[in-house]
Amino acid sequence: MIITGHRGALGTEPENTLRSFRRAVADGCDEIELDLRVTADGELVILHDATVDRTTSGSGEVAAMSYDDLRSLDAGLGEVVPTWAETVAEIGIRFQAEVKAADAVPLLAQTLKADPSLADRTLVTSFHPEILLAVRRAFPAAATGRIFGRTPPVAELVALTREADAGTALCGIAGLTVEGVAELHESGLDVTAWPVPDQATLAQAATLAVDGITTDNPHLLQPVR
Repeated sequence: MIITGHRGALGTEPENTLRSFRRAVADGCDEIELDLRVTADGELVILHDATVDRTTSGSGEVAAMSYDDLRSLDAGLGEVVPTWAETVAEIGIRFQAEVKAADAVPLLAQTLKADPSLADRTLVTSFHPEILLAVRRAFPAAATGRIFGRTPPVAELVALTREADAGTALCGIAGLTVEGVAELHESGLDVTAWPVPDQATLAQAATLAVDGITTDNPHLLQPVR
């Protein structure tokens, strides 16, 4: 079962920073979840929100800021907002790359085409089928997954995941059952459960037989691993 650190090690470090990603690796994660956006001058950067207000010392929309202006902000404990390029160069494990803005698709696809080893360790995800279909057009070999905030009934879940031409369903764990996960597997889909904040929920995920989980707190799950 793949253990994915949500925005790195969100529970202990400033989210979506290299510090957070390094901590997630140290805490035993197999994969890093991160969020992709694009600056006004076309730099592919890692930041969850459409604005920088919540997670940095600045304010304003990411899409309206230059890379240099974004880079001048404190993203927590002296960290800066990282780029996708420097992150993949430093962090050697798998990535779950959530596309937050459609203009990130061609930039991401370009990097995956240029580096087959990076493509092999990257699952591109989104809540939005149109983004995943754009990824598929730009880079047909991409591994993709559709995220669901509320887990629908299994038949609907399969249909919605296939609608996006995705191979993984990333589901709220509260809506999953052992039978449902088995049906998803029989339909040819991988299943990731989230959120998994503690050891008890990790045990539940193991009982469900999901393929992976996403956690804010990899440091709490490491002893169970």
